Amino acid sequence: MMAYPLQATYPDLNTDFTNMMGWMSGQMANGLGFNAGETFDPPREVTDRRIQTDLSLGIGSMPFNKSQFPQFTDSSLQAAGVENFFPSSVLFPNLTMHLRAGLPWRSDFALRFADMTTPPSYKLSNSLTGNGQSNSIGATLRKHCFGEGDEPLLTFGANYNHVFGNFAYGTSFSNTIDALPVNENVSGRLNWNVNSFGVNAILSHVFGNWVPFFGLGYNYVTGSVSAGLSAVDSNNNLGPIQGSASNVPYPNNASVIFGAQFNHSWANWFFNGELEAAGPDKGKAWIAQAGFSLPFYIGVSGVSKEKYMKGKGSQKEETPLSLEPGIILLQ
Repeated sequence: MMAYPLQATYPDLNTDFTNMMGWMSGQMANGLGFNAGETFDPPREVTDRRIQTDLSLGIGSMPFNKSQFPQFTDSSLQAAGVENFFPSSVLFPNLTMHLRAGLPWRSDFALRFADMTTPPSYKLSNSLTGNGQSNSIGATLRKHCFGEGDEPLLTFGANYNHVFGNFAYGTSFSNTIDALPVNENVSGRLNWNVNSFGVNAILSHVFGNWVPFFGLGYNYVTGSVSAGLSAVDSNNNLGPIQGSASNVPYPNNASVIFGAQFNHSWANWFFNGELEAAGPDKGKAWIAQAGFSLPFYIGVSGVSKEKYMKGKGSQKEETPLSLEPGIILLQ
């Protein structure tokens, strides 16, 4: 067995690593509680028996509360400034696609696919690099109310999301402990698997080609986030240090939703934001995204002009143009 001169002198390092992972998994779990509820759909109403797609690219911020960072039992970690290796917030990209189908009684159903992949050499902080991926698969059922003439459109939605992924990160630091050099190569990993059940209400109104909207959302989250951290001293003066922990998300989260859509002849552009209104990161966690929906529907022909006017969200006189059986394009 290899001898590590400093191991007996610093027996609490594993405990400190475990406490750090308790903090890390807890912060990540709370962030995912809000992020997993992100299910925004453009307010455009989809006509019965029609299919429409939209695609958006966004970015979100997940705060990490450094004021809750655990106190070290071992003074060597405090002296090394280990807590400064961890970020106070994490930015993440997000690519989302909806495939939406119109249903009777002014309702529609959508399947949602989202992917978050960090860019190469992504940095959590100045000294902490990482890479990860998160995927989301979900479904939304919506019901549209009002919206006739000059009335605003009120849309109620119920949604489900399953979010799963992982993130690997690493760093290194050097220190001198009891006159012995210590060069630690640190590596960690986060894994998550959560489910979100939510509802929202969106109010929108047409002003020429612009459709601003505002709404509120709520989601209930279940699942877990696990975290592990290990460090190996390349000088072999200090033995391997390990710690792991897991946490569950804060279950109840609410958000404020706002944005606008611009209706164009060949594509409808939209942008939106969501801000956490209730939950552990209230007022700090947010998501912003922009995208487009294609202004054509795939389905059976013979739809009435009045229904297409309603789906377009404009008072202009427009006539459906049939390109081929089953595909209708709005001019």
